[in-house]
Amino acid sequence: MLPSNAMTIDVEDWFHILDSSVVPDMTQWSHLPLRVESNMERILLLLADTDTVGTFFWLGWVAQRFPRLVRRCRDAGHEIASHGYGHLLAYKVRPKIFQQDITHAKSVLEDIIGAEVKGFRAPGFGIKKNCGWAFDVIKESGYKYDSSVFPGTREHGGIVDSPLEIHFIETQNGLLPEIPMSAVEIFDHKINLFGGGYLRLASKSLIRWGIKKIHAQGRPLVVYIHPREIDVHQPRLPLGLRRGFKCYVNLKSTMAKLRWLCQHYSFSTMAEMAKSFESQFSWAEAVSEKQLSLHGQTTGPEATYRIRSVMGKLRPVRLVSYSH
Repeated sequence: MLPSNAMTIDVEDWFHILDSSVVPDMTQWSHLPLRVESNMERILLLLADTDTVGTFFWLGWVAQRFPRLVRRCRDAGHEIASHGYGHLLAYKVRPKIFQQDITHAKSVLEDIIGAEVKGFRAPGFGIKKNCGWAFDVIKESGYKYDSSVFPGTREHGGIVDSPLEIHFIETQNGLLPEIPMSAVEIFDHKINLFGGGYLRLASKSLIRWGIKKIHAQGRPLVVYIHPREIDVHQPRLPLGLRRGFKCYVNLKSTMAKLRWLCQHYSFSTMAEMAKSFESQFSWAEAVSEKQLSLHGQTTGPEATYRIRSVMGKLRPVRLVSYSH
């Protein structure tokens, strides 16, 4: 049986592009035309047509302006998760500012849907190894799992030596399940084929090969997109040749690839994936009685531990700790 997969959507608008001086700052957002609603309508229709469930990581600022759309996602059976409020790069702000932002986002979303928001994903996967404090803040803010780790080289964030599989991050506030972005190793390089510009550029045959490879290793597929990536008519920011290519290349291919993925693979929510992972282990026995035993050698920030499972057997699991 193949691992479960996750279709994830980072809900933000066309001007929510990171780390560029030409991008409007937050004081200007309210004066700009919003396109996220019409793009979301198309995505929701595609998911309904293919009987696919997804996880929507909502930017709090956007959710406040479209609460009915948030509730419509929830009512369609999709998971509502957090993408922060103001689209901050964690490694560019102080811990207190980051905590205020992600706590506010959680509160906004929970007020809209009347239920707990469990998942978080940092904008731009913007957590680097040298700001591991962010995981402490995510756990302390009440999130039950994280999906901020991009296990490879990336312009914004990225932790190259992070485990490829689902693992636990050891924080000052307890263990935090981490569902990283899917990546495949090609000639000792970790490559993502399943989201953003990577998905738009890759051929279906290459994507299929990558999915087969990660499934063979017992790992789930995690797809990610932004609503603007299906919008060929969105306003273009003057980002320059290289950045503009990354943001706007092959937008016309996104919907067809999403439909193909939904028709050929099954998806569950990220919360279900995290719950399934955690349910393999008896935490009362494994953690409170400190029955973690090192298994194998430590490599970089990670170690492989054996944790006693609910079936009484010892199972290997990645436990990662980042320096603060």
